[in-house]
Amino acid sequence: MRKITIIMVCISMLWLLWCSKTPRIENGDLVTISYSGTLKDGEIFESGTKTITIGSWDIIKGIEQALINKKSDQRFNIKITPEEGYGDEYSIYNQQRVSSFIFEKLWLSTETGTTVTLDKITWEISKHEKDKDGNTIIILDVNAPQTRQETKYNIHIEKIEKAQAWDWYTL
Repeated sequence: MRKITIIMVCISMLWLLWCSKTPRIENGDLVTISYSGTLKDGEIFESGTKTITIGSWDIIKGIEQALINKKSDQRFNIKITPEEGYGDEYSIYNQQRVSSFIFEKLWLSTETGTTVTLDKITWEISKHEKDKDGNTIIILDVNAPQTRQETKYNIHIEKIEKAQAWDWYTL
C-alpha cells in the first residue's frame, strides 16, 4: 500500500510539473487552430484551419477571448453570441456595395433578405441605400445568417508559438 501511495504522489508531482511547463496562450502568441462553426439548426457554415496572432483580431473576438490561457492540443466547444461574433462591429468587413443596375440586368430580386450567389459566395441583401446621384445601392452581407443568432464552435488548438519580447513591439 505504501508503494502505491509513493507512486501516486510521484505521478501527481510529474503531472503538476508538466502542467506548469506547458505554455498557455497569451497576447502576441501565434496560434494555429482547426475549427468548425455551426448555426442553431446544426448546419456547418464555416470550418478550416487558421493561424492567428492573439491580440490582433485575426478572428472573431469571442473565439480569440476563449483561446486566452488555453494549452496546445486542447479541444473545446464555445457558444458565440452575435455581439461576440459577427455583430455590427465586425460585419462591415464582410459587406459589399453593389449597384442595383447589375441586379436589374441579371433579372435578380433586390428585396431585403434575398440570398444571391456571386463568385461562389452566398450573400444576403441586407439593405438599400442611395448614392450621391440618387442611384440605388444594394448592401450585400456574406455573414448575414451568423450575425443574427448564437453560433457554436468546436475548436482544436494545434500549435502555439510563444511571442518574443520584440514581437509585441511590431504589433
